[in-house]
Amino acid sequence: MLHIVKTVQAIAEAVQVYSNSDQLILIEEAVYAANPQHKAYPLIQGLNIAVLQADVEARGVANRVSPSAVIVDYSGFVNLTAQQPKSITWQ
Repeated sequence: MLHIVKTVQAIAEAVQVYSNSDQLILIEEAVYAANPQHKAYPLIQGLNIAVLQADVEARGVANRVSPSAVIVDYSGFVNLTAQQPKSITWQ
């Protein structure tokens, strides 16, 4: 399953149902959590994480994204949705 997470607050809910075969993509405000210094980062550390490039750049945090997170463009986002049989959006 692809977990599309829009807010930092929604991360806690998403990780409760996350399984090893899942992918999590942080978009919009949730991209801040990809920073290892962010308070929510421990919740996603070690998970299969991607972040949307446009949102990272819009917020000026490209240099703060964890090296373990994959930065994807819109085409990469589409590929993630195609790779997973289902998706859910967390707000």
